[in-house]
Amino acid sequence: MKIIYFTTAQNEVDYRSFIKNWKIALNPSNQNFHNKMIRALAIDNQVDVISIRPFSHSLMKIKKLPREEKTKDNITWHYLKRCGLKLRNMLQLVPEAKKAFKNIDTKDAIIITDTINQSVVHTLEKINKKYKLPVIGVCTDSPSNISGTKKSFTKYLLSHCSDYSGYIALTKALNKIYNPSSKPSYILEGIVEENEGSSLEENAKKYFFFGGALMPKYGVFNLIKAFKNLKDENVDLLICGHHGDKNQIRAEIGKNQNIKFLGLLPVNKVLEYERKSLAMINPRPFSEDLDRFSIPSKTLEYMSAGRPVISVKNTILKEKFPNEIIWVDSYEVHDLEAGLKQVLAMSEKERTKLGNDAKNRVFTLYSLKSVSTNINYFLKQFFS
Repeated sequence: MKIIYFTTAQNEVDYRSFIKNWKIALNPSNQNFHNKMIRALAIDNQVDVISIRPFSHSLMKIKKLPREEKTKDNITWHYLKRCGLKLRNMLQLVPEAKKAFKNIDTKDAIIITDTINQSVVHTLEKINKKYKLPVIGVCTDSPSNISGTKKSFTKYLLSHCSDYSGYIALTKALNKIYNPSSKPSYILEGIVEENEGSSLEENAKKYFFFGGALMPKYGVFNLIKAFKNLKDENVDLLICGHHGDKNQIRAEIGKNQNIKFLGLLPVNKVLEYERKSLAMINPRPFSEDLDRFSIPSKTLEYMSAGRPVISVKNTILKEKFPNEIIWVDSYEVHDLEAGLKQVLAMSEKERTKLGNDAKNRVFTLYSLKSVSTNINYFLKQFFS
């Protein structure tokens, strides 16, 4: 099977270099999910990636992203050129994609696309007028959940993505809003891979670990307060992540010597901190919209580390992992504190067993190979 994948994602090595060119920290969630999806599909298929890398004339240290093409294993990455101010930037995408398609064998191919980026959706729409290939939309979030966007953004995406051949969605609710005609669909809550971090010096003390968005609305400030309530000098809380006000984080930590803010870390170091932690915490608040339209991917990532995971409830994941995660009812300080205390009350043998049970279960459902097998089976119907 030949797959053409429209996305903003990049090869992981290229992405590490790419983010250094930004004056602000980028949210890596979209990159992480689509990169893993691409590599899962490439286990048994040839994948050509049309990558429309994020670009901002004002927020980047460089003023041009050159056109590039790189092949590794079964994946060819076609990076489109990006330069200039917003209008020029947008106008060049379709001609750039046409150039990339000249080097792609489109016979018996299928297109898979991100549905949460206007540039990706627009470019695909223009290109596929010629090729008329089946298109599968990958739905990772509701457009209305994207911070800083207008109603027109949501309206555009939902209308332009509503007539694809099929859909892969994180939740049934997401599939329903993108797929009003009930085209063939597959629900995939997430993808995980082996937690292989870099080599770090052993931490002298046991520590809880949080890595994610640093804005108050995602629970990190409540986590800091809950940890302070422990008043336990023998354990640390390590925090890293993106977005948010670093000075605000440091002010909230104050003079507490047991809370360490590590800033924004490379993925491999984050994974290593996860593997060596006492436990990991996802304090993301529960809300009806988040629960219906979003899966806490950080919780799934944590599970792959083989250590205990504390998480605020999520209906879907709680059904699939009722006993493998320490579930707390809310992101309120007293609930997070109770979760931390539960881990401290466990023996190391109990913590190890809980972590290993979670790891084995999450890999059974969401490993690259498992996802590859299930998605390939789903895609075969579009070639009959």
